[in-house]
Amino acid sequence: MKILFKLYSELLPILALIPVGYFLKRKFNIKPEYISTPLIKFLLPVLVFFNMLDAEAEKLYVLPIFTLLLALTMVPVSNFTQKRLAPDFDPLLLRASFSFFNIAFFGIPTVSALFGEEKVSTLICIYLGSALYGDTIGFFQVAKTKSDTREAFREVMKIPFLYVFVAGIIAKSLGMETPDAVEGVLKFVSLAVSCAGMIIVGFQLENVTAKELKIPYYLKLIGVRTAAAMAIMGILIFAEYHFFNSLEEDDYKMLFLVALFPVATNVTVFASFLDAEQQKPALIVVISALVSLILVSVAALFLM
Repeated sequence: MKILFKLYSELLPILALIPVGYFLKRKFNIKPEYISTPLIKFLLPVLVFFNMLDAEAEKLYVLPIFTLLLALTMVPVSNFTQKRLAPDFDPLLLRASFSFFNIAFFGIPTVSALFGEEKVSTLICIYLGSALYGDTIGFFQVAKTKSDTREAFREVMKIPFLYVFVAGIIAKSLGMETPDAVEGVLKFVSLAVSCAGMIIVGFQLENVTAKELKIPYYLKLIGVRTAAAMAIMGILIFAEYHFFNSLEEDDYKMLFLVALFPVATNVTVFASFLDAEQQKPALIVVISALVSLILVSVAALFLM
């Protein structure tokens, strides 16, 4: 039970910022861009870059493959689910909801609690594959609904993550390391990233009406998503362990936990871009976060 207290001491204060974000948006009508812009264009890139420098080279090149493959294989699962269970859910947004996992905002406090802060660099390696999918293939598909192929490609090339990813790989290959003076700042940046992510989730709830709050509907979608992700990640871990066995035990545990993580908040950003209904994406993000809290708690009891 001690591990649960440690987990909740990290996660619950972060999740408590969801209602704070809701209150701030409702009371002061703060634009989400005021938080999301510095988060996406500065805080997250800084965190990713320096954690890439701290990561072991082999993990930096291996771990992203898992989450990239997970995101890709969740696409047909989403298409099947949309046709059978959610024909009223925008196909692109449901695809994003199934393929995007909240590895940064939800994952950082989870990993810090269960494995220690020194393992955040490993989590960032895992995050790279998911972000690579979301910021290239995922965003390109959404951008093409408003632009031609050339313009959609230009929009993809404006995303800071791509340049941070390339810069991190080059810096790592040159043997660069994170300066000691930056370490303390990174802890603050890590906390700020998680806090800002949850406040944005709260912002997104402001337009949700009670009429749309169909809990069984969303639990069914989240159930299919989680079961499929667990199965896919389980197969990938099994294959790597038996054919290569290049990772540590904690790496396998973290990879499995990713399948239990909630829907990433950038799904609602896509909804805004598409001028689509934003209530469903906002609700699946929030409800999946609450479900993930339960699932990760149960997993922690067995894995740790």
